[in-house]
Amino acid sequence: MSDSREKNYEDLVEKYPKLYADRHASMRATCMCWGFSCGTGWYDIIDKLSAKLEYLINVWIGENPDHADHHPRASQVKEKWGTLSFYMTSGTDIMYDVISMAEWRSGRTCEICGEDGRPNKRGWITTLCHKCRRESYGRMYKIGFGRL
Repeated sequence: MSDSREKNYEDLVEKYPKLYADRHASMRATCMCWGFSCGTGWYDIIDKLSAKLEYLINVWIGENPDHADHHPRASQVKEKWGTLSFYMTSGTDIMYDVISMAEWRSGRTCEICGEDGRPNKRGWITTLCHKCRRESYGRMYKIGFGRL
C-alpha cells in the first residue's frame, strides 16, 4: 500500500472513530488491522459511506445505550471482483442498504483516479476508466505479462 493511500484512508479513521474503532486492533480480532485494501479512486465513496454509517452508529448507540461498547463497526474494507467490499461486525438493515449503494457505485468508478469507470470482462477484474486501464495494461505488458 502506498504512503499516500494509507494517509488518505487514515484520515477517515480519525474522522469516523466509532466506525473504524478496530482499525489498529489485532489481526486475531479484525481484518481492519490491514487497513483499506483498495485504491484511492474510491476515497470519496468510502468517505460518504463512512459519514452515513457513523451517523447510523450514533443512532444505534442512542437506541441501545446498554450495549454501546459493542456497537457496529467496520471489520474489513477491500476491493473484490472489481468493486468495493465493505464488511461490518454487525448492523441494521439501513446500514447494509447504504453499504450496498456504495458497493454498487464503486463498480462504476475508477479505483485509481475516481472518474467514471467500468469493470473489465477478462483476467483480474478491476473497475478502471479507459485512461487508467490503458496505463495499467501498458505497465503489465512492459514487465512481461504479455497481451492482456
